[in-house]
Amino acid sequence: MTKIKRITPTDFRGRFMSEMSADFTILKTPVQVHDIEKTSGFIKVPTPLHRPEFNFIVHITRGRAKQQVDADLVSIKEQEILFVRQGNVTSLKEVSPDAAGHIILFEDKALNQLLSRQELIKLFSVNKVIHLSEENSAWLTSLFELLSVEIYYPNPNLGVCYSLLQAGLQKIFTSSKELNKGINRSAEVTFRFKELVYKHYLKHKTISFYAGELFVSENYLHRCIKETIGESPKEWINKVCILQSQLLLQDLTKGISEIAFELNYGDPSYFGRLFKKVTGVTPSAYRMAFMQDLSG
Repeated sequence: MTKIKRITPTDFRGRFMSEMSADFTILKTPVQVHDIEKTSGFIKVPTPLHRPEFNFIVHITRGRAKQQVDADLVSIKEQEILFVRQGNVTSLKEVSPDAAGHIILFEDKALNQLLSRQELIKLFSVNKVIHLSEENSAWLTSLFELLSVEIYYPNPNLGVCYSLLQAGLQKIFTSSKELNKGINRSAEVTFRFKELVYKHYLKHKTISFYAGELFVSENYLHRCIKETIGESPKEWINKVCILQSQLLLQDLTKGISEIAFELNYGDPSYFGRLFKKVTGVTPSAYRMAFMQDLSG
């Protein structure tokens, strides 16, 4: 069985910043900070689709960026912030030459210490850009710069790092009307459903499996997912599977039929039709475009 390559925080520099000056330290802490203005010139954009083993924040203070999160292309402008959950398939598609701000990478073990379950659901049940006031954006910039100073010490104090990151997250919560809203049942079910799909998509593609795991009826699950993300549970399961297949298609040693079987699609032609329905192109056309990007 093929194991989909995942990117750890330590991998981030090596995979996407390979031309960076040796002056930059390879960080091995569970929280990392990258200054966009200093590092964007070293990031190969667009980055390949990947599935990070970390959560991250993109905070833009000048210019703009575009990030693919699962099947959505998200634009981030000045004074805006985007949270991307561990397990999402993602790619940095575009960074403007004048872009400034920070990318904060942090592992799940850090996140679980800093946020309650309800706060996690608010941040990650739907991938949305959060707009900040100029004052709050400047406050966060100062905090992220302090965090960067601590992290780049020879022996950084993780307690200080966590405290600073927690303060930043709380500032974001208190400055966003949307994040201050109460959690409804649909958002909670959606969050848990998406976490389960990321974990079990390879073996389980039926709505009945996920409804059973969540102890709800299939009809209720359908209503919750449709209300929250505008798609049916089956559409979301298919989308996650096809996103994972895009990662596998980047391995040019494997045939398309082989990839279909590895994703537990018994009929490669059905897999091909589903891939085109989700992405708009055939698996072979996607692979050809990927090869052209590699040679470009």
